[in-house]
Amino acid sequence: MSRSPSFDTSRAAMPTAALDAAAERAGALLSGRGDTVAVVESTSAGLVNAALQGVPKASSYLVGALTVYSLTAANGVLPREVLEQLGRPRDNYASASAYRESKRTFCLALAWHARERFGATWAVAESGAAEVEGLPAQLKAAGVFTALAVVGPQGFEHCVFLDLSVAAGVAPSRREAMQAFALGALEVLEDAVKKSGGNSASKL
Repeated sequence: MSRSPSFDTSRAAMPTAALDAAAERAGALLSGRGDTVAVVESTSAGLVNAALQGVPKASSYLVGALTVYSLTAANGVLPREVLEQLGRPRDNYASASAYRESKRTFCLALAWHARERFGATWAVAESGAAEVEGLPAQLKAAGVFTALAVVGPQGFEHCVFLDLSVAAGVAPSRREAMQAFALGALEVLEDAVKKSGGNSASKL
């Protein structure tokens, strides 16, 4: 896993047009290869899926999405074997570093789960914290961040952290952070598919 460099918080104010453009690029890339994608979101609240679904003929590459924002939702929709991979909430919330690592674990585990359940070529997953104010004291040092994971053919997996609070200046609003996370997820997806080379639909 690699960690992203300092992220320019000015990008958090990108308009919806930036999401649409990123989704169009990713969609064209996927459909041109005959590939499909499943989406898992938490902090971005469905913005990634909405952007991808807004592209004409999205049904040719977008197979489905899952939004899991709370432990209640996770317990309701995830099988026991996936829940066990996520660890105990008590441990995940013990410190800022443990909290960040739990998001990486969440994204990879749910991306693989969604890819398998939806029968998709690729899966992209996102989970983080859109604001510091709502975090318990021991987690505030984690900052405004998200983990972004992409999994795909032949065991491919990639996960990065996108940090919005590391750059100087005013922290982004909650909504701006959500939009930046969604944009980041689309860009990570596009980059992963590009780097994978040719058609991968037959390499599930």
